[in-house]
Amino acid sequence: MNEVIVPEQTRISPAPTVAWTPLGENAILIVSCCDAIPGKVAIAVDGNPRNKAETMALTWRRPQAEASAAIGFLCLAPAPATDRTGSGALLIGRPGRPLRLVLSPKPLPMQSFLAALADEAGQAFPTVVDGLLEILLTAKPNPRRLRAAALLLQSIAKPGGFVEVMGALDESVFIQGWTSDFSGGRTKLLIAHGGLSFAALEAGTFERDDLADGARGFFGLLEDCAIRHPSEIERLFFRANDGWRALDVYERHVLLEPITVPGHLRDGLQRGSAPQATVDKLRRASQRFDGRDTVCLLDNPVRAGIDDATVIESAGTLIIGWLFDPDRHVSAVTLRSGSQSCVIDRLWTRVSRPDVVAAFAEDPRFAHMLGSRRNSYGFIVFAPKLVPEPGQPLYLEFEIEGSGPAFLPLEAGRGQARRTLERVFGLLDPRSSTATSVVERQIAPALQAAEIPPPRVIETFDLGAFKADAPLGLVIGLDHRQRELSSLFALLAIDPEVKPVPIVLAVPGESFDRIGAEARRLARFYGLSIRLALVDGVEDACDALEAGARACRFQTVALLSGSAQIRMPGWLGRLERAFRARGGQCVASPTLLFEDNSIRWAGAWMEGEGPNRRVFNRFVGYPLDAIGNLGPMEVAAGATECCVLSRAAFIEAGGFARNYFTTAEKGLDLCLKLRMNGAPSVWVPEVEIYVVDDGELARPHVGALASQADRASFDRRWALAVSNMRG
Repeated sequence: MNEVIVPEQTRISPAPTVAWTPLGENAILIVSCCDAIPGKVAIAVDGNPRNKAETMALTWRRPQAEASAAIGFLCLAPAPATDRTGSGALLIGRPGRPLRLVLSPKPLPMQSFLAALADEAGQAFPTVVDGLLEILLTAKPNPRRLRAAALLLQSIAKPGGFVEVMGALDESVFIQGWTSDFSGGRTKLLIAHGGLSFAALEAGTFERDDLADGARGFFGLLEDCAIRHPSEIERLFFRANDGWRALDVYERHVLLEPITVPGHLRDGLQRGSAPQATVDKLRRASQRFDGRDTVCLLDNPVRAGIDDATVIESAGTLIIGWLFDPDRHVSAVTLRSGSQSCVIDRLWTRVSRPDVVAAFAEDPRFAHMLGSRRNSYGFIVFAPKLVPEPGQPLYLEFEIEGSGPAFLPLEAGRGQARRTLERVFGLLDPRSSTATSVVERQIAPALQAAEIPPPRVIETFDLGAFKADAPLGLVIGLDHRQRELSSLFALLAIDPEVKPVPIVLAVPGESFDRIGAEARRLARFYGLSIRLALVDGVEDACDALEAGARACRFQTVALLSGSAQIRMPGWLGRLERAFRARGGQCVASPTLLFEDNSIRWAGAWMEGEGPNRRVFNRFVGYPLDAIGNLGPMEVAAGATECCVLSRAAFIEAGGFARNYFTTAEKGLDLCLKLRMNGAPSVWVPEVEIYVVDDGELARPHVGALASQADRASFDRRWALAVSNMRG
């Protein structure tokens, strides 16, 4: 199209008065006629050529009109000034002489305007309206244009039926109702939902005895739509053969739960019809999970069962179960909940399940399929980050070759990470390679992924002249095990360097009634200054120590685990002096002994090079005489069962990590964090402390597996840093 220029000055000549109607807040529709007008024109508002806009003219022929009025046109134009201070004229640029129009003094209501337009355009009316809607909807999204399009559709669309049933299905929306104006297949729609947006309906139709001639029921899925919940739908518009139609939402419509939608699709496919492409799409959608166990209904020799499913908050889902699939019909197993999914057969560890083999050996349908030696039908798997939202079902989807998916619903409990994972240890033989795989691939990653809340002091009680901001204080952390406090308090009281020191005794909330009463009695008897801290969330002594350290403001803090037993007076003073000798920038730890006086810990050291470099305890099991008369020395890491360190450094390092089963790795982790923050560990050999066997995990093989899991977790977190450490 040649460029059209609206002249700066135009001789005023008589101009026709045209009908118009408001369309939104800033636009109007005008209808008029002329001899010729291009599809795209420039328009000047109120006769002012400097206030220009571009618009589209929708035209039709007027067969019996004079040549000067042979073309009728509909035009979208900017609205005139509301105070009508302008001339009320529009100047439309076109090749040759511009066209000047004068707006009628009063606008027509939309319905009257459209009725007049229908009379004027005749058979071209539907095409003109389609063109106008295309102009309004294909441009860059604009709330005003969308409101105008919605207003236009509401004015021209005739009743086309009702939507009676709706339900969400993933990214689609299921709808069912009746209409007489479209057939099965793919139909383009406009959805009114506060705004206006496009969508496509893949639908089938079916006969209904309760409808008039020509009307049929329909069912299908709304796709490519902006809405995410059926309740947003106000009305649906579609283009029928004789113009636009509207599907209203029935006032008493049924809103389906997402889990029931596949069943409604299957029902529709059984009684209705649609083009094959639509049938295929709706059938795939109908094969979604609907709450039933469909694995047990398979004709294929595939069965599955779940022994335990536990959601570990913020971490993921742990599943223990079995899959009997001797002929390998299952190509994939996916854990799903809402929009979340995890392909678990890529992650799981297969385990021996002789009980499953024995059960199917008694079933004549499957007994002949059992291999003579194969029994690894079980699995243990941790699905990271898959935590169902409230109200969303959790289920397994089995992709079966040749027959589509089958489903197994899960009734999952919710549990704390450490306690949930410890239960798995009881199912494993620590001597097997399977146990190693489960620990390294499932248990350790699950514990590391868990966001375990830190221990929290609920309440404190001060006994004696407790000074919370003393330069030096002692923190004693107790776990859930029974502890005899009388001997500990006696040893504290007879040590002249310890007795005046304020003491925080951190106690699990579950043990507070018993221990609190005993601690009050002993503190009064020995004249000790004690703060009793009632702690929630204690899983081991490290948790209690951390809560106790945060329940005071000591500048320097001595940590003493409840599993430690004092062997000699003067221990605290010697550790503090070693700490001060390093300028208060270290972790000072004593020699730790087993009850038979053999060495439990005498410094942690580095050995190996590069990726094989590791931290190890060199003297474990040696007699005490093996270390001789050594003086204080720097080591790779200290022992947090008993140590002296800066409280500020402890807080800055974040305290103990929560993602370990045992206190050993928790302590090692803390000391390495402190070392990287400029506070190395110092071993003070002359100070000796007993540490009784942890007993945190009563069964020996469970303890071995927990230590293995912690080592795997520690290596995953620290291997790179340790490989580059000196010393």
